[in-house]
Amino acid sequence: MIHKIINQNSIQFPCEFSICTIVNDMAEYEMMKCSFIENGFDEDCEYLIVDNTNTNNFDAYQAISLFLNTAKGRFLILVHQDVRVVDNKIQLKNCLHNLDIKHPSWAICGNAGAIDYHESAVYITYPEKKDITKIEFPVKVKSLDENFLLLKRSSNLTISTNLKGFHLYGTDLCIIAKFLGFTSYVIPFMVMHLSEGNMASLQLHKGDFIKTYGSKMEIGYMQTTCTSFYLSNSAFKNIILNSKIPFFLIKQMKRYPYLLGKLFAFVKGKIKQ
Repeated sequence: MIHKIINQNSIQFPCEFSICTIVNDMAEYEMMKCSFIENGFDEDCEYLIVDNTNTNNFDAYQAISLFLNTAKGRFLILVHQDVRVVDNKIQLKNCLHNLDIKHPSWAICGNAGAIDYHESAVYITYPEKKDITKIEFPVKVKSLDENFLLLKRSSNLTISTNLKGFHLYGTDLCIIAKFLGFTSYVIPFMVMHLSEGNMASLQLHKGDFIKTYGSKMEIGYMQTTCTSFYLSNSAFKNIILNSKIPFFLIKQMKRYPYLLGKLFAFVKGKIKQ
């Protein structure tokens, strides 16, 4: 029998970067890919696509799930086909090294994100303007824009399976990273994004995102093999509802349906006999 000690350093990846794109225009994708290669993303890189050129075979959530299960790179880059790389591979590696030194708990980074109410961090170029927030990078954020996202594979991030469409998956990944104990950042790696997004389409998906995450965040009564407690996304509710009398009442609300269910099963069994 062979015993092998494993740790974070023992995880092996065949290449450094997996550059992943949802493609509905192959000519535009080729221009994006060329901009990567011209900036040093050739050796130790792989390029993966899902092909939506004829029809939307995959939405973003399905595509990212495929990328996460297929990619061989130490870092996975999710990038729009209308992005053109400005900075080079060495600059990106320096950004990631800086994150590893200063913020080793990072799992995902990008070039634009939200810090808090009316606070954003942006490091991006558009055809007619350059948008750089006057702030010291890297910046910890709560959400990231989807034009360019980079995931550290060793963090084992995943993506929601009960969300659909082509929007807010950057936010979904950041929330999941936080659940897992990781952090998200905007880094100073420059690309040009040829569009500024489809705001009308985004609004159509916002309601579904809120509804889905509302059901995830409000967990309620939790039973383990050793204890029980009330769990919610409200610190106030967690304190109040886990105190002695309120939690006693919550348990009674759970107990009576449980006892009625047992009684119903007993009567049903007697009738069958």
